[in-house]
Amino acid sequence: MPTPDTFWTYLSTICIYLIVLVVPGGLVGAAAGLRGWSLAGLAPLFTYLTLGLSGPWLAVAGLPYNPGTAVACTLLLAGAAYGLRRLALARGWTTGGRERPPVVWTRRAHFAVAACVLLATVLSVIVVLNASGGASAVFQRWDTVYHANGIRYIADTGDGSLFGMSKINWYPDGSYYPNAYHLVGALVYKLSGAAIPTVLNAVTVPIAGIFALSLVAMVRQFGGRAVFAGCAAIVAGAATTGAYESVSSGLLPFALGIVLTPLSAVALDRFLNRPGLDTGVVLTLAVAGMLLAHTSALFGAILFVLPLMLQRWWRREGKPLPDLARLIPVGVATALLAAPHLLGAISFGAGSYPYKPWGSDLPVGRALLQLLQFRQFLTEPLTWLSIFLVIGILTVRGLGRLRWVGLSALLLSGIFVLVASYGGLSWVITLSRPWWNDRYRLMALAAIPLCLLAGHGLAETQRLLAKTVGGWSWVRDSASMPAKLRIASATLLVACLAVVTNGFYTNANAIAVGYAYQNWPESEKVGQIPVTANEVAAMLALQEIADPAEMVLNDRRDGTAWVYAITGIRPVAGHYDPGVPPPDAAYLSEHFREYDTDPEVRAAVERLNVRHVLLGHGSILPDIKRAPGLENLDGLRFLRREYSNSDAVVYTILR
Repeated sequence: MPTPDTFWTYLSTICIYLIVLVVPGGLVGAAAGLRGWSLAGLAPLFTYLTLGLSGPWLAVAGLPYNPGTAVACTLLLAGAAYGLRRLALARGWTTGGRERPPVVWTRRAHFAVAACVLLATVLSVIVVLNASGGASAVFQRWDTVYHANGIRYIADTGDGSLFGMSKINWYPDGSYYPNAYHLVGALVYKLSGAAIPTVLNAVTVPIAGIFALSLVAMVRQFGGRAVFAGCAAIVAGAATTGAYESVSSGLLPFALGIVLTPLSAVALDRFLNRPGLDTGVVLTLAVAGMLLAHTSALFGAILFVLPLMLQRWWRREGKPLPDLARLIPVGVATALLAAPHLLGAISFGAGSYPYKPWGSDLPVGRALLQLLQFRQFLTEPLTWLSIFLVIGILTVRGLGRLRWVGLSALLLSGIFVLVASYGGLSWVITLSRPWWNDRYRLMALAAIPLCLLAGHGLAETQRLLAKTVGGWSWVRDSASMPAKLRIASATLLVACLAVVTNGFYTNANAIAVGYAYQNWPESEKVGQIPVTANEVAAMLALQEIADPAEMVLNDRRDGTAWVYAITGIRPVAGHYDPGVPPPDAAYLSEHFREYDTDPEVRAAVERLNVRHVLLGHGSILPDIKRAPGLENLDGLRFLRREYSNSDAVVYTILR
């Protein structure tokens, strides 16, 4: 459901996000010596790294996180990267080796690949806008309220610590969560002045474009053809299980980690080809960036690049022990740089938060078919991407230095099948714990090499088309025809793909992402959505009634947990998640109706400074009912109805 921002506010917020996405990371990457596509690809990762480090370290120093301190931290990190690079050059702590990929791209090729990345970004914009049903629509899935409240908390309080934003729901101490996503979102929120739902949408809009850029940087690093890079970018913008499906599940930071994962191969390959302090700094920043984007992203990146290491050792381009020895200092430097995150992750793992695996049991054949068709719950298979994936698999030898991607696809697809088909087995649950035993997350991870293989298949189809036409006698007789033929064949192939896929599957992908907003053709069959326009109206009315310092009692089962993100008023229940709730929140949800007769209820109300009650309509899940302590409040003598509409009501507690 929409919040009050206009489309033009949304557009300006997207522009601000793109600037924030590029500038801090680009400055750090350039200072570290990156250039060209490596710089362009790693810039978003380094932005999330820079701001993701800034918040926790500023909190350790007792300083607030805001635009000013974020700029200072960016300059500090860029200065450190530049200083280390200059030191390495001055002391000779670099080694010789190949810096430029062996395949030369013409200027025209660079522009064509950039156009493909732009196309993927445009596709992403179209998909998200069509899915949301409005430029400032509210996400309706499980974790999105936590992310929304986290962004608002950081922006309002300046607390960039790894435990702070969780205090909205798990008070008073909070809970660990990697918050680079939220720190970037908080900066966009402060700079744009837009509502939090608008900020969340703006940060989501270019997700497939970031994926495309990451794949292009990877193909370029490993010496792939420009056509391959462009095709990979187009596949990134069209594949449902790449960027879009994680968004549809509300896994917004996880989706970010997925689209940045290919960059781990870029940084690792640069370091292995030319070990040195400068390339080691870049790899350290990239590894830390994966950890900060999402904890599971680092585990996924390790699995993704493991076949790269195996191929390197098999072809005797390096030896296991020396390579692993060189990586030890990188690991130590990463641990020091991201020390607050590692300590926080350890404390979370040892804490009381319950781990609840999904336990999927799909037939193996169905799981394999989902991989091949780039979908899990869509009714429409992405047939043409499946065809190009098969072609890419059959021509995997043509990948050259990227042949390891085939083994990566086999490894990650195998893990997906294990979790999708045997997710209830204890050893599978243990193996997949970084991904919460969730087949949707592991499908997204497997989609990375599968998208590369499909892009390779599309590029090989273009090569075959150009070769076939080039064999015609009238073509052979023209000296200028081969270059023009390559351009024409690539353009024709992309145009045909756009037609046969109905605009690169934008409609199918919009339906998939629409699940995040409960906005898809069959959504009316599900029932009342958690956050309606009327509930947003009630939250805004509460903003006029309540004191900003108070907390509002609400039911964590409906959409009222969004009240903090939208108004800044803290709810008693700040997340749908019922795991380890604060004692007062748990007691009030069970017994608030007994306010007149139960002194413990009144004491809890007093401790939390609760003055109003906000109840919405519907539930995050259709089979979840309202908490017993908040049922049938009308007519109770200690409450006065202050505002109501068809979906929500606000009460004042009469003391």
